[in-house]
Amino acid sequence: MPVDYEKLQNFAPFQSTSLVTVKRLKLNNMNNYFNRWFYLLSFLAGASLVLAFAPIGLYPIAWLSPAILFYALSHASSKKEHFYITWLYGIGMFGTGTSWVFYAMHFYSRASIPVAGTFTTLFVVIIALTIGLFGLLAYLFRRHNKSLRLLFFYPLAWVIIEWFRGWFLTGFPWLYLGNSQLDSVLVHIAPITGVLGVSLLCALLAGAIANLLSLKPANKIVWTNNPNANHLKVKQKFRYIPQFLSLVIIVSIVLGAWYSKTIDWTQPQGEAIKVSLIQGNIPQEKKWLPENKKPTLDLYKKLTQENWDSDLIIWPETAIPDLFANNMRDFIIPLQEEAKATHTDLLLGAFYQNEQGKIENSVLALTQNGRDIYSKRHLVPFSEYIPLLGYLRWLNEWVQMPSDNLTAGTGPTTLNLSNHIAQLSICYEDAFASENLQGLPLASMLINVSNDGWFTGSIEPHQHMEIARMRAIETGRYLLRSTNIGVSGVVNTKGELVATAPPYTTTVISHKIQAFTGKTPFMIWGNWGVISLIFLLLALGYYITAPQKTDSLPLKNLAH
Repeated sequence: MPVDYEKLQNFAPFQSTSLVTVKRLKLNNMNNYFNRWFYLLSFLAGASLVLAFAPIGLYPIAWLSPAILFYALSHASSKKEHFYITWLYGIGMFGTGTSWVFYAMHFYSRASIPVAGTFTTLFVVIIALTIGLFGLLAYLFRRHNKSLRLLFFYPLAWVIIEWFRGWFLTGFPWLYLGNSQLDSVLVHIAPITGVLGVSLLCALLAGAIANLLSLKPANKIVWTNNPNANHLKVKQKFRYIPQFLSLVIIVSIVLGAWYSKTIDWTQPQGEAIKVSLIQGNIPQEKKWLPENKKPTLDLYKKLTQENWDSDLIIWPETAIPDLFANNMRDFIIPLQEEAKATHTDLLLGAFYQNEQGKIENSVLALTQNGRDIYSKRHLVPFSEYIPLLGYLRWLNEWVQMPSDNLTAGTGPTTLNLSNHIAQLSICYEDAFASENLQGLPLASMLINVSNDGWFTGSIEPHQHMEIARMRAIETGRYLLRSTNIGVSGVVNTKGELVATAPPYTTTVISHKIQAFTGKTPFMIWGNWGVISLIFLLLALGYYITAPQKTDSLPLKNLAH
């Protein structure tokens, strides 16, 4: 029969001893029993995470999927179990969430299905190691209270790993939990903390959900060192306190995020201007064919001339499939004269050859005051540049390799367009939150040009627009995004897509946009604000709540 703790010290067998040992019984205590099915469960949970992101957008999956991982992880004891549970989760997560890597390699780099499949698998397995690293970090807290791990250590450690993945080896900030929350109340914290803060709220919700499911047994097995009574069943008091704390955390997060929605961090500046975003929809397999260059330029010129009533017209990344210099006299200068006559600023995408003869991925601004240029600074590894390219030419037999690497641009990240300063980014650069702060708060709008034609038919263009929308929320600025195949559109300061067009259509998106001024808190401290706080909390939490190292404790210390 279970007995109350108060009666335990008066129990006869304990009169001859002052020590008891509480042991984890894997066969008798299911709270601590590690089931090997957790490996499969973690993999499937990771694979389901893609459902939280665009184009599907079931954002609660971003709480439930890591909740399953956290629950399984809380039952692990060895370093091996911690690593494999999380690594398999990462393989499922990136295997579905970044399946578009296969599209680029097979359809546009001309790799065979086996070769593209092999390289994609290697990519997934390697990038998933970062989630395995989360498991190793979680292993450091294995001896801490289970609820403390779920509600505190696991969520903080998860965000540390997201941040690490965003800069290590040039960074891969894809599938951040926070990016999935554009339509949830949690996103309203982004102007304060950035996307990593939204990820933290998701992870905290995941930990709270997992903790709700982690009910303590009604009775606790207490083992003694008295051979006459080797164990007792002790009734556990306050067994529902962890669930109560979980509910408090969930309600606090929702209310706090909802309150943040009421705060306007930035203010409108000046009069609205009309912008037009041109979506050329040039198929990637035809984009660089010499015979298609003139029809492409004619198309963009026609669509531009039909919209000279706009204050600003933006073309996609490398809309001109050539160097600017090769098209300056016959195409760009005449177009600039037309733009000047209609008081329209024009932003073109192409390649720029710098003074050292190196090629840069750039945009050229044709304004009323002349020409200005911005070149991409954060290049995509194994796409725009390949480390040790000269030693990898032999791969041309299976994969189309570039003739040379592109060069990263230098200089300012802003351009003056239509009497407003705009923060520029090209393609992948809009995935890096801190880098998009460089021209702020001086810049009053954000502009991103992209191609994404490499991923035609995949989920990548939708994921990419989702990431870009988060930049508008963090900075309290309108975002203008012009892409070749879509998703193109105008995003307001709340991250809402206020004007867009279907992907894979040739169209022009025109809309009135408002310049904004002012600072969001995220502009002040960037990612370092939330990351510094997390490091501090982890360190303090680790040492303040560190469990006693001994397995044998005085009886009076077992009251809780």
